[in-house]
Amino acid sequence: MRAYVMQVSAKVVIRSDIDSDDLAANIYSQISEFIRDEEDLIDLELELFPLPENLSGSSDRWDDADSEEGGEAAVA
Repeated sequence: MRAYVMQVSAKVVIRSDIDSDDLAANIYSQISEFIRDEEDLIDLELELFPLPENLSGSSDRWDDADSEEGGEAAVA
């Protein structure tokens, strides 16, 4: 079986009522479960940054961007 090193980078807005420490541990656990052998996990870092309350609402802001500019909404 051939081995590869894969680097994944993502910034994701997560809306949750779970405490930030528990949320980070939960996400870390879910990602590490995906890795078959723990020794293959070279590096895994999670950083949570709380957003201001006015940015914690629904994600329908993309609809507003679409209507204002008359084009397609941004896709990340």
